[in-house]
Amino acid sequence: MIKYIKRYLLFAIIIAVIYLGMPIFFQGENYKYDAIEYQFVFPATSLLAGVAYSWKHGMDFTFPLIAPIIYIGSVLIYSHYYHWAIYVFIYLIVGMLGCFIGDMVYKNNQAEKRRKEREARSEGDDYRIKITEIKIEEKNDK
Repeated sequence: MIKYIKRYLLFAIIIAVIYLGMPIFFQGENYKYDAIEYQFVFPATSLLAGVAYSWKHGMDFTFPLIAPIIYIGSVLIYSHYYHWAIYVFIYLIVGMLGCFIGDMVYKNNQAEKRRKEREARSEGDDYRIKITEIKIEEKNDK
């Protein structure tokens, strides 16, 4: 359980800063940012967070729930407009789409790693050295 909380924490903080922080900066009588915020910035945040999370950790069906939950908190704190509830489902769907995209990249990376290991094994005696080199490259990439 702690492992999942650590995985989610960075992404949840980023989403929370954007979802809860943006309305603070754009309040007042000339608040024209509302449509751009709800229709572009928040879905883009949900999509990019889903891609980044799944790219690193693989597919997780509970991750897309983070953005809608934080959005509900944002609505309750700032606007009290319950007709915006449709956006909860939009952010959930966009988050799932981001997770699917990130998972495709994650699977491609895993397939590439397995291919390199198979090539190293097929070349013979130097197989353990090449596997070690592949693992060192992976650590350097992170």
